Amino acid sequence: MNGVAPERIPQMSEGDVAQLQESFRVFNQVTKNLERAYSRLENKASGVEGRLQDANGRLRAKVAQLKSVTGELNGILDAIPCGVLATDSEGTVTTVNPAAERILGRPRHEIRGRDVRTLIDHRGRPILLIGREEVRTGTIVERLVCCLDGSARHLSGSIAALPDGGTLEILSDQTEVAHLRSQVTRLDTLAELGEMAAGVAHEIRNPMNGVEGFAGLLEKALRSEAEVDPDQLRRYTDRIRRGVAEVNGIISNLLLWARPEPARMDKIDLRALIAEVEADTYPSGDHRATITIEDMEDVSMSGDRLKLKLAIGNLVRNAVEATGDAGHVRVSTCRKDHCVQVIVDDDGPGIAPGVRARLFRPFTTTKSTGTGLGLALVRKFAELHGGSVSATTSPMSGARFVMTLPVRDPGGTP
Repeated sequence: MNGVAPERIPQMSEGDVAQLQESFRVFNQVTKNLERAYSRLENKASGVEGRLQDANGRLRAKVAQLKSVTGELNGILDAIPCGVLATDSEGTVTTVNPAAERILGRPRHEIRGRDVRTLIDHRGRPILLIGREEVRTGTIVERLVCCLDGSARHLSGSIAALPDGGTLEILSDQTEVAHLRSQVTRLDTLAELGEMAAGVAHEIRNPMNGVEGFAGLLEKALRSEAEVDPDQLRRYTDRIRRGVAEVNGIISNLLLWARPEPARMDKIDLRALIAEVEADTYPSGDHRATITIEDMEDVSMSGDRLKLKLAIGNLVRNAVEATGDAGHVRVSTCRKDHCVQVIVDDDGPGIAPGVRARLFRPFTTTKSTGTGLGLALVRKFAELHGGSVSATTSPMSGARFVMTLPVRDPGGTP
């Protein structure tokens, strides 16, 4: 055997065999446990995969729905005639619809991504309302704007805050509307001038007819061979002078209405001014209707003394003439915010419905001897002071006229 001893196989004891058997048993047990765990994990993974597929399906449906809504919104933005422009919280333009392109005069790719402060006209003025501190959210602002293409447009717009901190601006091109409005105003002015001319002709014709008649009588008396009565001549000349004075008064009031002088701002004690109006209404002390002045507040304001006295005097005299000899007129004032209201009430017949709509237009009167310029002057003088006048039914059952005036200090500040 070549002198090599055969290799001896180690003999295992019973304990080693038992230990080996136990190791195989444990190994088999762990293997089975792993198989069961793997089976459970596989089942669990299968369930997770199913739920994940369901979630992915729902997510795809949501994405499709979102795309549909986004497409619909973009379609709406593209279709609406108003310009829509949005910025983010940094003031960068993020959204521009086609109407905004047309209004601003540039394609959207030249506007989107720009800082809104760079959208200015050739004079360096901002075109949009976004970023202007004086513009409040929700306020509609109309202005004439020189757009990016150099065209001048009348724009109406408003701004609104977005949830992400950005700002939305809605633009509307009112250029054509402004043009039509200007034409309507011109036609209204021409119609008013025509009506005024007719009123002037009517109001002047009566005194001029009287002047012509008495001038003819005067001429006839002077040509007569009979002895001329001096008293009769004086009556003729007095009537001629009165007719000329009446025509002159109509023309003077018409000039005041059509071309009033600017208001001279003086310091006025409103209570004292109304007291003067009452005294001037009955200069001879012949009181007919009763005038009551009540609720007078100490109001010191800036205004044109003569024009305000004339305006308040017209209101008081109209009320006195409307009530008659036994009537009652009440004059009061009321402070409201930065304004004062001069209120004239009477217990006369009130304002006829057919007259109310044209009450403050020239030559509108219900009096047989009136020129119809008094209330037109009241409105004109109130507007010269930045105020207004209105008419309604009085609690005294007659008419109520309310002239509202801003209370300014002598420097002109409310």
